[in-house]
Formats: sequence, C-alpha cells, structure tokens
Amino acid sequence: MVVGFRRTISFPAPKAATAAKGEAYRVRSASLPCRFHPLVVQLDEDVATMRELVGRLASGASAGSVAGAAEQLGRVLVSLSELLHHPQAQEPLRRLGRSPFAERLLDDFLRLADAHGSFRAALVALSALQAEARAALRREDPARLASAARALRRSGRDLPRIASSARAVAAKPPPPPPAGLPADGTALAAAIADATAAVASASAAVFSGVSSLSIAAATARVEVAATPCWMPSPARFTTPSATPRHHIITTKPSSLRIWWVADLMRWMSRAKRRSASKQHADSDVSSSSTYSAATARPQSNVAVDPDERERKAAFERLDNLGRCIADVESIGEKVFRALVNTRVSLLNILSTSF
Repeated sequence: MVVGFRRTISFPAPKAATAAKGEAYRVRSASLPCRFHPLVVQLDEDVATMRELVGRLASGASAGSVAGAAEQLGRVLVSLSELLHHPQAQEPLRRLGRSPFAERLLDDFLRLADAHGSFRAALVALSALQAEARAALRREDPARLASAARALRRSGRDLPRIASSARAVAAKPPPPPPAGLPADGTALAAAIADATAAVASASAAVFSGVSSLSIAAATARVEVAATPCWMPSPARFTTPSATPRHHIITTKPSSLRIWWVADLMRWMSRAKRRSASKQHADSDVSSSSTYSAATARPQSNVAVDPDERERKAAFERLDNLGRCIADVESIGEKVFRALVNTRVSLLNILSTSF
C-alpha cells in the first residue's frame, strides 16, 4: 500500500543583476557615454531650432523674427557652455591638444566675438539715428529728415560688412580631428564644430535682418510746401536808397534761414491743410449718407490724404526698427559675453595639453 508521494518543484535560476547592468551599459555606450549624452542631445535640438528660425528670417525680416533668432542664438551658446563645463566632456576634448582643429575652434570664437562687438557698437549709433529720424518726421522737417535718412542708409550698409565676416566663419569647413582621437572625442568635436557653424550663420542672419530694417526705415520722407517768409531787408540798414523794404526768403538750404519764422509758417500751412482736409472729409461723409454701404467705403478711402498715409507708414517702419534695436541690444550683450566665456572655457580645457 502506498503511503504518499513526494512532489518537487524546480524554478529556473535568475540571471545576476550585475551582468544585466553591464550588458545595458555596453548597449547604451555604443555611440556616446550616457553620462553627458543628454547635453549633446539638447545642443543638437537647440541648433536645429535656431536653423529653423534663421530660415524664416531669410524669407522676411521683422522685429520679432530678428529678436527671436538672436534669443535662440543665446540659448545655443548656453547649451554649448553647459557641455564644455561637464567633467565627462572635458576629458575627451583635452586629447585634441595643439591640433589644427582646436586652433580653428579658438579662432572662430574669437572672430565671432569680434563681429558681435562691432555689431553692438553699430547698434548704439543706429539707435541714435533712428531717434533723430523719428523726431524729424514728427516735426515734418525735410532737411533734418533727409540727413538722418542718409545716415541710416550708410549705417545699414556697414552692417552687411559685419555679417560677411560672421558668414565667412561658417563657410570654411573645419579641419578634421586628430587621427588618434577616440569615438567619444570625435563625436564631441563634431557637435561643437556644428554648433559653431550654426552660431556663425545665425549671427550673419541677425546682422543682415537689422540692416534690411534700417534701409527700409531710411525711405521715410515728408513733403512740406515751401511757404515764403517775410523779413526786413538787411540792405535798408546800410543804404537809404529806394530799395524795397521787404524781400522774399525761401526755406531752401542755399538761402538765408530764419528758423523760428520758418517753423511758424510750416505750422500755419499744416494747420490750413489739415483743416481743409477735415472739412472735405466731413462733407464727403454727409453727402455719402444717402448712398449704400458699398459705395461709402471707396469714398472714405478717397478722403484719406496720401501724404498722411505715407507718413504713418514711415512711422511704422521707424518704430519697427526701434523695437528691433531695443530687443537685439539687450540680447546682444548676453551673446557677446557667452561667446567670450565659451572661448575661455575651451581654452582652459585645452591649456593642460598645450
């Protein structure tokens, strides 16, 4: 008689946790070490975003697009600075040594910092010229406005020269890294070189955008009717002959200028024109009340003064330039400092191998 049966249960032995971790580390470290890989990914994403903004800026420059590209330029430099300060990224970069690749990186950052320094100086002069042109347009002073517009055009032509110096940094390809550089060092060097070229292209696009806005604002002009102003002739104080007691002096630059009289006559002329245009507009509105709404809209468009419409458009262009200068000037200081700090960080990393 069988009393009982023995039953045994067997389970497969689990793998060691250390072996699984080692295998996972080997899989993840196929391209870049996982410790600073997120910083490289962040730098690549910022560079891609900046290139997209630069592409939009090339289609049409505005105050918002130029300021957006300049702000993204600062973000790329911040990501690059964080990567250079990471301990796991410094060790592979030290192996670059005194190679042509390292010398090229240092030279590119120096040239970009010099270009941004010249751009900041040009922005200061451009801001003063924009304020001068706006004041002349507000006062309807043709001579002063023409002088400010010429200065704006000259300043706008100087900015492409600065942009070409920044564009030359991106146009020339960097030399290859050293032959004995490991895979992680080669990947880091390629990421830094790509970010440097993108920063140079974005800098040139920002400089060209400000230049185009400056040239567009320089087209502002105002037409003022030449009104004669009467004053006693200087000849009657010297000779008692029968010369006319009064003569006509125009407001042309070649003639004698009496500024306070000229301003008074201009003000009177503007007041008369605006009063006449207002009366004409009121009469058009009262006469068009009997017509349908379809015919009232063309009449209201005809009543608008073309000179006043052009003056408002000139104000918009000057205000657009002023906003762009204010935004880029505040961001430009951060970008300039970031370029200098990035070069110093890279120089400190490479200095141990020099």
